[in-house]
Amino acid sequence: MSILVSTHKEDLENIDNNYIDKNKNFFVIDATLAQGMTSLSTGAFLSAFALYLGASYVVVGLLNALIPLAQILQIPATFLVEKYPKRKFIALFALTLSRIAILLCGLIPLFFIKSHVLPIFFVLYIIYVSFANIGGCAFSTWFRDFFNPDTFYQVLTQRFIFATLLGAIASFVGALGLEYIKNNYSQYMLFGYSGVFILAGILGLGSSIAIHNIRDLLKHINEQTHSSLQHNSFWKPFQESLENVNFRKTMLFCIIWNSIFNFANPFLPVFLMKRIGYSLLIIICLTVLNQFANVISFSFWKKFSIRYGNRSLLYLCIPVFFAAVISWFISAELKNDIIQWYLILFLHIISGICVAGINLCLTNLIFSTTPRGKATAPLALNSSLNGLVAGIAPILAGYVAEYGTLFQISSNTYLHFLRAPLQLFFAPTIQVTGLDMVMIISGIIGICSVIAIHFLIPTHISSLSHYSSSQE
Repeated sequence: MSILVSTHKEDLENIDNNYIDKNKNFFVIDATLAQGMTSLSTGAFLSAFALYLGASYVVVGLLNALIPLAQILQIPATFLVEKYPKRKFIALFALTLSRIAILLCGLIPLFFIKSHVLPIFFVLYIIYVSFANIGGCAFSTWFRDFFNPDTFYQVLTQRFIFATLLGAIASFVGALGLEYIKNNYSQYMLFGYSGVFILAGILGLGSSIAIHNIRDLLKHINEQTHSSLQHNSFWKPFQESLENVNFRKTMLFCIIWNSIFNFANPFLPVFLMKRIGYSLLIIICLTVLNQFANVISFSFWKKFSIRYGNRSLLYLCIPVFFAAVISWFISAELKNDIIQWYLILFLHIISGICVAGINLCLTNLIFSTTPRGKATAPLALNSSLNGLVAGIAPILAGYVAEYGTLFQISSNTYLHFLRAPLQLFFAPTIQVTGLDMVMIISGIIGICSVIAIHFLIPTHISSLSHYSSSQE
């Protein structure tokens, strides 16, 4: 949702302000309902449903990998967006098909036995993420060109806040319902997951209705722009994007961040369920806490980045975030449940705060290095390459997580000079499992990635500085 704008103010001077206000509301409604759908069809709900159906850690990793891997489809989708001046139609058609697929995912348990659900669910989920990315490619550039810079940031902020709030509420309601069914009607648990995905599909279709009601005020501008691009080579815009040094370096850093982040993040719900023993309801409540920390810190990080710069923000947030990732392993070994609980609460808060700063910084950098009026190709290229590495990472992590207990460390045998503090806080035997190694590997490599900030993140981008200051 963090998208900057490239449009000329003179193209919007004669547009009726009433329609602009209505469109602003529909754009916010679209993002809000879409986030509710995403919250119920990804993350902890997706992993928990797959595990309930008997999926291995590799399959869980593969399911989580489908979402970023499907971003590769944004490159061929660029051809549609550049060739046909119907960005709203392409977005609405593809996104609606995507939402119908996720609705069907929820209907599967009503017609098939449990052993047949997972293969059919897998196929429908591929359809869901594929059409979501095709539609997302058209929608992002359409939304990017819709408002002038003075209006855009207001809409962007409203989309972010309301979407996060509904996502948190939907997650909590879904988890509460599943917990109730588990405790009282455990034999109907499959139908509980069915209800969650049906609700996700309904919210998604509501988002499509909001998009349908948006009046395409830039239709004539789109037609003029696309008619001038039809005669260009399909690959030329991608080549021009790679020739932009600032864009290329920023995109490379985004690739590094996404690969390390997605190595561990999809397995955090699994880690909390299998390694610590938390229920889905507790995990979702922790996720909601993480999201609220993300929202609350957003405005602070914006002011911080304006005052101290994006590099300073990344130097602060990235090592803290990956130190928190390593701390997941430490939290699993604590023998005091109260200390463990407060540490996990703290880790969710601090990681939410850090991710808000990192995403704000990287999104601003990517879009500020994107040429105005020619955003489709660079945005699609960035999404596709980041999606590729973010898709491979959880698959590799799934193979690591498949291992059971790799080795054990006894506080009575090793590290004699630390025996007293170890025995005070930790269990007599510290077990290192495959899930632990996922967190440890991601955390160590992530902290080391701070070195890349010096070489890849620009020290100053005038367009970003101008944009940010204009919003204050």
